[in-house]
Amino acid sequence: MNPSPYSPYAPPQHHQGPYGAGYVVEPYQPLGWKTTATIVCFAASIVLAFVQTGTSIAFGEVLKQPVPENLGLIAMVGLVGLATSVVGIGGYVFFLMWLYQASKNLRSFGQHSLEYTPGWCVGWWFIPIASLWKPFGAMREIWRASDPETVGPRPTHAWHEAPVTSLLPLWWGIYVLNGFVTMAIALSSMDFSADAGVKATVGPASFISNGLHGIAGIVLIMVMRQLATRQTAAAAKLTSAAYEAPPAGPAQPNPYATC
Repeated sequence: MNPSPYSPYAPPQHHQGPYGAGYVVEPYQPLGWKTTATIVCFAASIVLAFVQTGTSIAFGEVLKQPVPENLGLIAMVGLVGLATSVVGIGGYVFFLMWLYQASKNLRSFGQHSLEYTPGWCVGWWFIPIASLWKPFGAMREIWRASDPETVGPRPTHAWHEAPVTSLLPLWWGIYVLNGFVTMAIALSSMDFSADAGVKATVGPASFISNGLHGIAGIVLIMVMRQLATRQTAAAAKLTSAAYEAPPAGPAQPNPYATC
């Protein structure tokens, strides 16, 4: 079987391509379906989180009595919780796929001197402590380097000076705040005097976490839609017959290299 001309697992190669020498050439892939799938999951997750909290509070006493008469209601609440978890996990998986591809597309735009590789744009989300700021830095880099005015080979790193939408720090601030609020609510709801061990109950305060989660999700959806539009415009500019690439200048360092 003949090998594919491009492998995402192969090391990036520098060669004379459409952007001149010294640029990593990656195939551009639109964020289309990844954006849609993530937005659908995020929207459903926001709604289901409120439903799960509401049903847990409304039927809290019933859930404590697993008698045959209550099994149907218990099963319903359990299904809502399961759906919330499945949709939430699906949303995170699609978002990380979207994030990986968005970062990868920067290489197809001829951008260089990038700090974050596609892999680390995903990986930083799972590193304790560093996950409080590194993912935001990756998103900020993707936003700047997707600016249609800066794509293509340039002797300077024009994308470094590209403005960043105020939605990005708003999203990240609410996201981090929600993490601490959720932790505080969870700790305050624990009953350490329970005979059967530590128990946690769902109370009205959980709606605060749901609200912050919803706001952060809506802002992120706005960011994703705008960023997908920026990358589409950048790709269209580079493939336009009227586009004239500026002088590439000397070969640039491998953007996959550790900075």
